[in-house]
Amino acid sequence: MTDASDRLKPALADRYTIERELGSGGMATVYLAQDLKHERQVAIKVLRQELAAALGAERFHQEIKIAANLHHPHILPLYDSGEADGFLYYVMPYEEGQSLRDKLAKEGELPVPEAVRILRDVVDALSHAHKHNVVHRDIKPDNVMLSERHALVTDFGVAKAVSEATGAQKLTTEGVALGTPAYMAPEQAAADPHIDHRADIYAVGVIAYELLTGRTPFVGNTQQELLAAHVTQTPDPVTKYRESVPPSLAELVMKCLEKKAADRWQTAEELLPQLEALATPSGGVTPTGTSPINRVAKHRWMMAGGTVGVAIVVAVIAVLAAIPRGSGVRLDPNHVVVAEFRNETGDPSLDQFGSRVGHWITQGLQAAAIPVTPWDLALEAWEYVESEAEERRVRDRIIALAEETGAGIVISGALYRVGTDSIEVQVSMVDALNGGLLGSVGPVRGIGTSESEIIANVQQQVMAFAALRFDESLSDWADAVGEPPTYDAYQAFSEGQSRQWSGEYEEAEREYRRASQLAPTWAQPRIRLVVVLSNRQRPFEADSVLRVLEGFGERLTPYERAAVMARRARLQGDRVAYYRYVRRAGALAPGSPDEFNVAVGAWRLRNRPAEAVEVLEAIDPERGWAREWFGYWEVMVGSLRNLGMHREALEVITRGCQLHPDRTRSCLGLRARELAALGDVDEVKRVLDILEAEPDVQSNPSGLVFPVEVLHVDGLDDVERDVLESVLEWFANRPLGEASSMDYRFWYGKALYLDGRNDDAFSVVDALVDDFPDDVRSRGFRGFICASSGDSAQALEDARWLEDYEWLGAFGDQTSYWRTVIAGALGDRERVAELLRDADTWWDWANASFSIELDPLRDYPEFQELMRPKG
Repeated sequence: MTDASDRLKPALADRYTIERELGSGGMATVYLAQDLKHERQVAIKVLRQELAAALGAERFHQEIKIAANLHHPHILPLYDSGEADGFLYYVMPYEEGQSLRDKLAKEGELPVPEAVRILRDVVDALSHAHKHNVVHRDIKPDNVMLSERHALVTDFGVAKAVSEATGAQKLTTEGVALGTPAYMAPEQAAADPHIDHRADIYAVGVIAYELLTGRTPFVGNTQQELLAAHVTQTPDPVTKYRESVPPSLAELVMKCLEKKAADRWQTAEELLPQLEALATPSGGVTPTGTSPINRVAKHRWMMAGGTVGVAIVVAVIAVLAAIPRGSGVRLDPNHVVVAEFRNETGDPSLDQFGSRVGHWITQGLQAAAIPVTPWDLALEAWEYVESEAEERRVRDRIIALAEETGAGIVISGALYRVGTDSIEVQVSMVDALNGGLLGSVGPVRGIGTSESEIIANVQQQVMAFAALRFDESLSDWADAVGEPPTYDAYQAFSEGQSRQWSGEYEEAEREYRRASQLAPTWAQPRIRLVVVLSNRQRPFEADSVLRVLEGFGERLTPYERAAVMARRARLQGDRVAYYRYVRRAGALAPGSPDEFNVAVGAWRLRNRPAEAVEVLEAIDPERGWAREWFGYWEVMVGSLRNLGMHREALEVITRGCQLHPDRTRSCLGLRARELAALGDVDEVKRVLDILEAEPDVQSNPSGLVFPVEVLHVDGLDDVERDVLESVLEWFANRPLGEASSMDYRFWYGKALYLDGRNDDAFSVVDALVDDFPDDVRSRGFRGFICASSGDSAQALEDARWLEDYEWLGAFGDQTSYWRTVIAGALGDRERVAELLRDADTWWDWANASFSIELDPLRDYPEFQELMRPKG
C-alpha cells in the first residue's frame, strides 16, 4: 500500500475494508474493497488529492449526486460517495471483467460484430444520460468495462465536476489530465465553454475508429499536438486502415468525427438505431456469440430455471391474436415487450437493477431475432403506465403496457432478497388477453455478488426459453421437453438439429455434444445424439450416452422418458417395445420428430404402410422440422410402394424434390425405382443416365442398383440386363479413389451378382469383409453368395458368425435377416421356416419387396404371408 492508501484504510474502516489497489489514472486511484454493510466486493475510486483540493467536497457531491441518479443497464451504478480524511471517493460495483482499454491492448482491432455490439451498448448508455442532461466528457476505452457480452460505461459526472469547478487550463498546468486528448472533441480541445452532449458523440467516433482499426484517428508526440489535430486535421477514412469495414458502418463513424458539432449525429438517441440496425442480420452484422433464427411465435409457454448464479422463478403465458376486451387495441401475438422489474429487496442500491434486467432481456431477444419493443420505447411506455396507475386510471399495469405497445406477450418480474447475499429474480410472461399466470418454475438461487453476472444469467435463461418457442421446428412440442438452461446451449442444439435434418451426421454429432457440454442437465441434445450415433452404426457409444440419460431419473419429462425408453429398445433390437414407446412419445409431443418416428415404425417394423401414410398425412411437410427433413418423403414413398401405389409414389417424389432441390441423388434414385415398378424402362434409363452423372452418387450408388433389382423381381430379364450393362459400365469406370468406400463396394458386388458373375461378386464382397470385419451387411451378403454358388462351408461359417454377433442392430436383428436368406439359398427349408416364425420381431419391410437375396424365399407360404401388408 502507498502512503495515501495507508491513510485511506483507517479513514474508511467503519464502512469498507480496503484490500488492494486495482489501478490508477490521471484523476483517480481505484481500490478493491469489501462493503461491510452489504457483504459484497466493491471498487472505490479515490480522486487524486490535488484534484480533490481544487474541486472541493461540496461541488464533488453535487455532481456525483446527479450521476448517482442514472439507472441504466449499460451504466456502471454508483453505490456511494463521500469525504474521509481529505479524500473524495465514490463506490461502484466490482466487475471482474476487463476494461475496453485492456482488451484493445491485448487484441488490437476487434471483429466488426463485436465492435458494433460494444458501441451499441456505449451509445445506449449515453442516450440515457443525455436525456437526463448528463454529459460524460471523458468517454474513452478506460471508462468502458466489459462484463460477459456487455459494455458498461463508468465515471459519469466526474469529468464535468472537475471541468466546471476548476477550469481546464489550471488543471492541465498542474499535471492533472482533464479528459483524454486522444478522445477529445474539437470544442473540448479548444476549451470552448459551451460544450454539450455532442462532445460525447465525437468520443464515440474515436473509440469506434480504434475498435475497427487498432489506432485512434490522430497520433501525436505531445498532448498539444493531439489537441491541435482534433481542431485542424481531417481524419483518414476508416477503410484506409481496414477495407473490410462495411460502408454503412464506416460512414457512421466518420459522421461522429465531424469537426463541427452541428455536422455530427445530433443525439445518441439518433445514433442508437443506426448501430442496432448494423447489429442485426438485416443490417449486415451478426452480433457476436449469436446467430439469427427464423421463428414463428407459438401459443404454449413454459419456463425452466437454470443452476448458475441467480434464483430465477419463471412463469410463462401464451397469447392468442385478439383484441383485448374493451381496449380497442389489437395486440400482436408474435411481439414481446419487457417491463422494468420491481425491486422488492428493500435495498435502495438495487433500484436500478430492475431496469438493467429488463434492458438486457430486451437486447437478448433482439439478438435472437425475436420481435420485441426497443427498450427505450418500452421504458417510456412503462413509466407512463406507472404514472397512470398512481392516478388510479390503470388497474392492471401489465395489460396497460401491452395496450400501450401493441405487444401480445409481456415479460415482467421482480427482485427479491434471499438471506443476506442471494438475489432471486422472478420472470413472468403474461397473456395480454386474459392477464392470467400460466405457471412457474424455480427458484434457482445463487450469490448476488456480481449484478452483471446475475442479469446475464437471467438474460440467457429467458432467451433460451423464448427462442425454443419461437423456433418453428420446436415450438409445436416445446411444452413436452425440458428447458435449455442457456441460449448458447439452445443454439448448439438448434444447429445440430439442422445438420441432422440435412443428413450431415458428423456435424450434427459435434453440435449435440457441444450442447450437452454447455447444458449437462438438459436431456434433448443427448436424446438426439443417441439417434445420430445409432444411425452411424456406433451402438456402444450410443449405449454410453443412453446410460447418462437413464441416470437423469425424475429430471426427464414424461415425453423425454418415453423417448429414452424408445431409444433403448431400438438399440437392443426390440422393435415391439420401440414401437410402443415411440407411439407414447409421439402422443405426448404432437408435432415432434417422434410423431414421424411412429410412421417409420409402422412402415418398417410393423408392416403397416397404410398406417404410416395416415400418420405422415397429419404432418405438414412444409413447416417446422419436417420442412428440413427429406426423410419424410422417403418414408412416404416407401409406404406407398409397399401398398403397390407406384403412381402415387411418383407424385409424392415430385413434390418432395421440388421442396428439396439439393437432394438430387436421392430424388433420382427414388424415381427410377418407382418407374421400374411401373415397367417404364425407357424413363428408367433416362433417369439413371442423369443419376450416373451426379457428382456424389459414388458415395452411395444404391439408387443405381435398386431399379435393376425391381426389374429382376418383376421378371423383366432382358430389360434388366440392358439396364444393368449401363450400371456395370459406370462402376467399372470409377477412379480408384471413388471405388474404395464401403457402400460403393457393397453395391458393386450386388450389381455383379445380378449379372450372374458370382465369382467376381464374391471377390469384391470378400475383400470388403476383410476390410470391415464387423459389418453385418457385408458378411451376410458374402454368405448368401457362397450359398448360391455351392460353397456351403463358407456360407455356414458366415451364418454362425452372424448368430454369435453381439449387437442386434438399430431396428431389429439384422443378423437374423441374413441368416434367413443364407438358409434359403442353401435350401434349408426347415431352418427358413423356423426363422420366419419370429420374423415380425426383426424383419425390415423397407426394401424387402424387391431385394435379390430374397429370391429363394418367394415361394415360401410363410414368406408370402409375412410380406402381406397388415394395415
